[in-house]
Amino acid sequence: MKKSWVAFVFVLFFGKQESFGSDIPSVIHHSVRMKTVLKENQLQAEDRLTIKNSANRELITIPILLYRLLIVENVTDSNGMPIDFTQEIRVFEDEKSWQVNAVTIKLPSPLLPFAMTTFTIQYTGYIFGYQEVMQYVRDRIDETYTLIRPDALAYPMVAFPRYSSLMKAYESQFSFDIHVTVPSAYTVAAGGVFDGMLSTGDSTTFSYRSHSPTWRMDIAVAKFKPLRDSSENLSVYVLPEDESGGVYVLKEMKRVIDFYSGFLGKVKQLRGFTSIEIPDGWGSQANGDYFLQSAAAFKDSTRISEMYHEISHTWNVQAKIEVKRCRYFDEAFASYFESLAEREFRGEQTFQTDMEKSRDNFLRWANYDKRNFNTPIADYWKEELGRNSYTKGAWSLYVLHQLIGENDFKQCMRTLLAEFADRPIDFLDFQGLCEKISSKSLKKFFDEWIYGAESSNLLSNKIPIEDIVKRYR
Repeated sequence: MKKSWVAFVFVLFFGKQESFGSDIPSVIHHSVRMKTVLKENQLQAEDRLTIKNSANRELITIPILLYRLLIVENVTDSNGMPIDFTQEIRVFEDEKSWQVNAVTIKLPSPLLPFAMTTFTIQYTGYIFGYQEVMQYVRDRIDETYTLIRPDALAYPMVAFPRYSSLMKAYESQFSFDIHVTVPSAYTVAAGGVFDGMLSTGDSTTFSYRSHSPTWRMDIAVAKFKPLRDSSENLSVYVLPEDESGGVYVLKEMKRVIDFYSGFLGKVKQLRGFTSIEIPDGWGSQANGDYFLQSAAAFKDSTRISEMYHEISHTWNVQAKIEVKRCRYFDEAFASYFESLAEREFRGEQTFQTDMEKSRDNFLRWANYDKRNFNTPIADYWKEELGRNSYTKGAWSLYVLHQLIGENDFKQCMRTLLAEFADRPIDFLDFQGLCEKISSKSLKKFFDEWIYGAESSNLLSNKIPIEDIVKRYR
């Protein structure tokens, strides 16, 4: 979501953070059952978690975070026996406006290193967003629209009440099965495999399970109109008033997938995509084979590029841990691929306008905080400045594209996806690959755009792309 960044603020809001630490276990599986009592804005839920102790010491307590108005009623072990726990409303140690229900589960016996255990948490309560912390988190249980996702801590997150610990929790890769009961007039939309629905009286239970390990679950409830293209395994869950826009989004999903497959090469496992409409301002997000898409893309055809961006994440590679928070190998690439799709479908002038907007957005952030101007892309992780990968990061790929030419750039992207499909990448890997394919020394380019900040002056002085490229020839 290059243009507004609202969802990405979650990762960047708090500035530079402490190192993650390793004293929390990893979640291996969530088995979730939920009931939404929409007229009362209430959520009733239970989550059977399987966790693994990834630490080198025994664990006797497990920290859990939930939304501030969700109350744990009981915790039981795999045999249904009660487990002791405490809960209290706490604020994050490193962000005093972030209030949570901090739950501590007291295990009946120590969890040995690398051992696993399973327990079930039953909880109930209300969700009314976290706008005082993150403007886009307007999640709620409501007759108009319901959104249940980790951004609002709507299901248990294994973490202490501090930002660095929560970020560590997001590194867990888990499988899931979810079963959500809603009034019969409503539809549940979620990622993963749809396992069917069962109607009982005036309610319906929708079931989904994960395709493969993932880092989040997102569940939306509304009076959706489902649209499908079974030939391409594409689905759109659109609100009834935006059905015509949903038809357009479905068509554009197919078109942009075809473009990316032709330009970047086909990905190994393209299982299809699901687009779920969410209200404007609630934060578009992508996760593998589905994405939450702002209503604007369904109402205004000029906003369709946001969908191009979300789908382009399918062609991202995994970054090494020390590089990941630079957000370069996901958001810089997705932002530039989005612009390339705009060029393909709407012409060169639209592409140029898009790149100028990216430059202006970067300079606005740079004027607000000089760290944005002076910090090299490779060091964004040190200052949590990864938002600049949407803009300056995309520009670095624009310059590289012009420098090595269309054919070599395509080959670089395709080779990148092939060679780093199963192993993480860093900037040195990327430089070596580009130099090998282009048969050019790219040291000065990487020194100024990735490892140094001279490129900020080039953007600030509005140097034309042709003149920028000449520096490196």
